[in-house]
Amino acid sequence: MFKAKLIENGEYYKLKNKQQLIAILLTILLGFFVNVYQLPVWLAIPIIAFYIAAMILMVRNRRQISAVVGNKRIEIDEEQIRIKSKKGSDETIHLNRVERIMLKDEYVLPQRTIKDVGHELSGKSKQNFVILYQNNRARQLDFEVDSYYMINQLDKLIETWKQKGYHLEWLKDN
Repeated sequence: MFKAKLIENGEYYKLKNKQQLIAILLTILLGFFVNVYQLPVWLAIPIIAFYIAAMILMVRNRRQISAVVGNKRIEIDEEQIRIKSKKGSDETIHLNRVERIMLKDEYVLPQRTIKDVGHELSGKSKQNFVILYQNNRARQLDFEVDSYYMINQLDKLIETWKQKGYHLEWLKDN
């Protein structure tokens, strides 16, 4: 069974990019902190104040990210997709009733390489999703994968879906 956090709002990717920018800024400022004893007091005080302000922004941004991604989970098995809420309400999508399933050619962990971090900072975030076509409507379910184990679970499910004869199509990453 595959489990992941469901991303309910596209704003998540913008907030995640903002979080990375703040983290990089804080890292640069941390370099100044290491050498703060060499800086004059009149320069050290604004750097410390700026660092504290950036930390406050980072905490606020993290709360916004949690609000966008932390409320629902997606669980996928051989027969169905379940969307579970912390409030207890569930939605079940039976895969045998789906006309077509659009998959990515590769599912990845976010920010696994420096190149990925650079792409995300430029606004080209790697997204993990499944698009379901049912009753001539497309529904995209974005999710955040948190381990290689879950990626392997999803790959195994896709192989099982092939064997069961579900209509699968793949999107190529750009």
